[in-house]
Amino acid sequence: MQKQNNVRFENRIWSRNAHCGNNGIRFVERESDTESFRKQVNRGTNIRRVSFKPSGTGGTGGYPFNNKQKNLNLAITATIGEDDDMVDFPVGLNRDGNYHRNSNARFRRRGSPIPRTGHGPPGMRKLINGSFGWFLVTIPHGQKYDKENVLRELQTLFTPDPFIPYYVKVESSAISFYVDDPKIAQALLYGDGTISFPDGCKMSIKVYSNIPQIELNTNMKEKMKLAMSKRYNPATKALDLSKFHRDVDLRDVFCGLFRPTIMLVVIDIVAENIPDLEALDLSDNNIRSLGHLRSLKMKLPCLKVLHMADNKIMSLHALEMIKECQLVDLVLKGNPLRHRLREETVYVRMENLHSKSTTNPIFYSEIRKKFPKLLRLDFVNLPPPMGFDIPDEISIPSPKASYLCNHNGADIVRQFLEQYFIIFDSNNRQPLLDAYHEHAMFSLTVTHNSQQGQRLGSYLPHNRNIVRIKDYDARNRHLKCGRLPVVSFLSELPATQHDPHSFAVDLSLFTSKLILLTVTGLYRDKSKPSENICSFQRILAIVPSGSGFCIKNEMLHINNPTMAQIKAAFKSNAPSNAAPVAAPPTTTAPPSMDDATKLQMIQLMSQRSNMNLEWSEKCLMETNWDFDRAAFVFTELNNQQKIPPEAFAK
Repeated sequence: MQKQNNVRFENRIWSRNAHCGNNGIRFVERESDTESFRKQVNRGTNIRRVSFKPSGTGGTGGYPFNNKQKNLNLAITATIGEDDDMVDFPVGLNRDGNYHRNSNARFRRRGSPIPRTGHGPPGMRKLINGSFGWFLVTIPHGQKYDKENVLRELQTLFTPDPFIPYYVKVESSAISFYVDDPKIAQALLYGDGTISFPDGCKMSIKVYSNIPQIELNTNMKEKMKLAMSKRYNPATKALDLSKFHRDVDLRDVFCGLFRPTIMLVVIDIVAENIPDLEALDLSDNNIRSLGHLRSLKMKLPCLKVLHMADNKIMSLHALEMIKECQLVDLVLKGNPLRHRLREETVYVRMENLHSKSTTNPIFYSEIRKKFPKLLRLDFVNLPPPMGFDIPDEISIPSPKASYLCNHNGADIVRQFLEQYFIIFDSNNRQPLLDAYHEHAMFSLTVTHNSQQGQRLGSYLPHNRNIVRIKDYDARNRHLKCGRLPVVSFLSELPATQHDPHSFAVDLSLFTSKLILLTVTGLYRDKSKPSENICSFQRILAIVPSGSGFCIKNEMLHINNPTMAQIKAAFKSNAPSNAAPVAAPPTTTAPPSMDDATKLQMIQLMSQRSNMNLEWSEKCLMETNWDFDRAAFVFTELNNQQKIPPEAFAK
């Protein structure tokens, strides 16, 4: 069957058969037929007039006709009767007696508009727009003709406007290319069958919503770098990537910035070659989502100007991805978000902005809330932000792991803690009797997280957590009062080895009568077969006693450490957040120290460190016979496992 192409001019119809050549053209006068038909329809005043509105269910452009719809139309036709004024021509035929291409013509009354989604003549077909605005155009059998001639003929559909085809390919059965403008795609669809090849055959034009394929390889990246280098302005540190896919250096490759993979590569190239970029123009790139721009703040920290005009940004929520950027100039015009806003004040009220009057209020928008430093929006200068709109930048002091309310107490605290933990980690904790007041009080609390693996079961029976323990008798039992009960209880606790590098000391109060300090850190429970690291906090109230000091009140809290603390524990080379107790300064041996005193010091060092006399003497000599410093150095080296085994051979 021959293809029927009709082009209407006023009241006449040119009817041309679809075969090659100019034969088969006939002119038919329709004016009289139309007038007589109109009179027949309007004969009488009681004839019912029925008009069917287009429902969008017919044709290939919308939902296809199903049996329910077909039966419904047949039922309606049977109900109202087959009047002459309800039927133009026999079912499926046009006035010339030829079958309509659209099967739904049988259900359409004369005078009713053609459904938008129906087939109809080529000039009436509606383009189905895609999400990204790209269309694949195919010219069947176009490979038989010269490519340039085919494109030149297509240009006649747009004269004098330019027509730019992308990624033209001559295939085995067609010529194909892409366009990025829905208006151009619609015009090409309308032009189906209106252009003749040199041999007289009609040119068929097929248009589909489609996106070019991405071929992201090394060659493409080099082309992108070349195109970007030509678009960069070093004087203003600005990069213009507007309509990037239309760059002449990228005509043979698809480089749409609305594709996340392409955008991420572009950002990486910019961060690698222009890390101090201050202005970026991404206008007219069909960008919908800004999720792939989330890394702008990190990779381009100097970015202050961002142009996103004429893209497809739908809502203000999309700007959440870039709100961390410290933008002062932003362009969003031409995006759907401006038209979707219900209130003008949500975007920004711009009236009277250029007026010199200061009495007219300006309502700041959600844009200003997301970008509080914004000074220019859509090429319009905004007034300076009001003081109460932006919180003042607060300068936070640099964190310190240790705090000393009085630096005069540093030496006393250091010496006291050194001696205390050396004895506490030894095999005999009885010497701690001298460290506690006669009426000292001590309590232990435990917070245990079984999911972290460290077991604190040996401490739980002594837990005096008053939030958990409601019984007053139980609270009193867990409270140790007196020097002897306190030290006896400490002696019952598992053997430990503390990590001085993890210590943090806070000296909260330092007076001549009371010292209040807090020590936090890590220790290893040596009673377990495998390493079991715990975190502790000791709050000590220290009072003067004779020529020294002693503990009047202590609260010890034990809990599971974090994974970061476990990894950093007992690492000799690991940086310490704070050295809670600095090593004692090196002092020279008193000139009056005789050999007998030195021998006593050697024996005491050997007793406390378990080293032999030779290595004990060596340790004291290297610290200038400062016993406290020697004990501190030994503890440090022993924790780091730097003391050789022969030092303990006796």
